[in-house]
Amino acid sequence: MKIFMNDAYIEESETRITPFSNGFMYGFGAFETIRVRNQQVLYLGQHHKRMVHACSVLSLKLPYSIEECEAIIGKLLRLNVVADGFVKIVASRGNQDRTDVIFLTGTKVYKKEYETGLKLCLAESRRNEHSKLVGIKSMNYAENIMEKERALRLGFDEAVFLNTDGKVAEGCVSNVFWARAGIVYTPSIGCGILPGTARERTISLCAALDIPIRTGAYNLEGLLDADEVFVTNSLMEIMPARSVGDRQFDIKKYEVVPRLTEKC
Repeated sequence: MKIFMNDAYIEESETRITPFSNGFMYGFGAFETIRVRNQQVLYLGQHHKRMVHACSVLSLKLPYSIEECEAIIGKLLRLNVVADGFVKIVASRGNQDRTDVIFLTGTKVYKKEYETGLKLCLAESRRNEHSKLVGIKSMNYAENIMEKERALRLGFDEAVFLNTDGKVAEGCVSNVFWARAGIVYTPSIGCGILPGTARERTISLCAALDIPIRTGAYNLEGLLDADEVFVTNSLMEIMPARSVGDRQFDIKKYEVVPRLTEKC
């Protein structure tokens, strides 16, 4: 597989990153995962904007404009023959404050999960809404991976974090939504969540469809008392959940989620 690293297209096996870089040693960096459909990269503008912001928070610089990113990604998709899947952009601190940037592709897509819905559980750890890394997609992702792997071991698909105040925050790789009596709810940015690109589009879509949408700080009871639960990210877009812990949901009776998914 080809990757793009620091201005060059190279084989994955030829990748060289010094073990003394801050990115390798401390996870000092940020990344974006972007959906590819029919060889077209989706919503690159949103992802590029968020990546630039994350780099600024970390005092890094993304050296490629959105037009340059589009050209790089287009060529990489052709070289790797990827029609449906994703592209990932990683920016990390290298030696002497240099920013190392890598573009890579993958073919993971969701299909059958839309029919069955995901099984959610609660994460053991809490999301720190006061962290300086709140709001950026940091390479410090070990906690998310650990909770995701724990969820899989227990027979679930995704874990939902509460924050240090006990409010619903986000999933390991997703933002969380639920609907009750036709009103959609999702945690606000202040709850310590990543402002997901799919989350932003879903909020806008609710407004366009005249579906009431509320953002705020919500207790777990609000999620468990919902009529419908769904999660979002850039790869799955809008994905129904069939359970949260022991609480079961009949996704065939969902009304709000089908209205949203048919417009995605």
